[in-house]
Amino acid sequence: MAHQTILIVDDEDYICQLLEEHLKDEYIIIKASNGQEAFEKMQLVLPDLIILDINMPVMDGITFLQKFSTMPQKNRVPVAVLTAYSERKTRLKALSLGCQDFLNKPIDLVELQLRVRNILELKTYRDELEKLVEKRTQALHKAYEELKLTQLEIVRRLGKAAEFRDDETGDHIMRTSKYVYIIAKKLGLSAKQCELLSHASPMHDIGKIGIPDSILLKPGKLTPEEFEIIKLHTLIGAEILAGTDLPLLKLASEIALTHHERWDGTGYPSGLKGEEIPLSGRIMALADTFDSLINPRIYKKEWELERAKTHIKNERGKHFDPKVVDAFFAGLDEIIAVRDQWKGEEQPKLMELMEKVKKLKRQSAL
Repeated sequence: MAHQTILIVDDEDYICQLLEEHLKDEYIIIKASNGQEAFEKMQLVLPDLIILDINMPVMDGITFLQKFSTMPQKNRVPVAVLTAYSERKTRLKALSLGCQDFLNKPIDLVELQLRVRNILELKTYRDELEKLVEKRTQALHKAYEELKLTQLEIVRRLGKAAEFRDDETGDHIMRTSKYVYIIAKKLGLSAKQCELLSHASPMHDIGKIGIPDSILLKPGKLTPEEFEIIKLHTLIGAEILAGTDLPLLKLASEIALTHHERWDGTGYPSGLKGEEIPLSGRIMALADTFDSLINPRIYKKEWELERAKTHIKNERGKHFDPKVVDAFFAGLDEIIAVRDQWKGEEQPKLMELMEKVKKLKRQSAL
């Protein structure tokens, strides 16, 4: 074990030499003749203990303690003050400034060694305890981050499973979650709010798992009755995600329920209007619509970007919240970059299985 370091601060050479002589066999000794010199020495080596006299030139012990008490090192380095029994006022002042112990004058050398040993043993224990706390804190933080990532991955994969039924890549949810983050950021939401919205958005169409394939995958125009069934995916999704106190899932439920509402009140399922629609639903409505327009669907071809932009501008104040539209266009360069990055994740094995399912369905229909 490395020797601990003691800084002796006293203007009397005799006292410094006496203390050094009786402590040097067990500890590394550094000496300073006043408080100012002590701070200079501490710039080079941070001691494990400071033995401090009070009456010194240049900077006395009380002034040293006052300055030292404002420094971060004060919690790492104990201070023992040299003082006489009769100096009660000085002792109280020193204690109020963080002094841990006293070495009484005249100095009892046996008591000196015992007090120094006790102070440093206590410091060693405290240092080890702080290291253990730090190690445990890091482990807890790592476990929390892993749990958070696991939760987010489950949310993304469940959302992807729902999207896979009518989006052959399933990357719609990845793109829209990033669009949501960009739009929310341009609206001035905090980084934490943007992140939560982005993480909750992949579940917006989870209710599709309750819609029959004959309707969800119909290539032609839906009948009024079929469209009423499609509308139910908002209620189904909200119900699937309901009944939890987790902020992520509560927000996901809100998005699932309201992302087909329209600013002018003609949307579904509740016909909410304007700011009656939660902001999360208003942002998701635009992100979802934009991505659906510029990507092919079983019932439509993809639109050119300019056509999609014109549609969104025309729907400002009708389908979409005007402020959300403005935020969308403010972040359009970032949104286009996301679109270009996520054009479809290649998953050959999964695609092969989906083609096999389609083939079997066609055969069973014959």
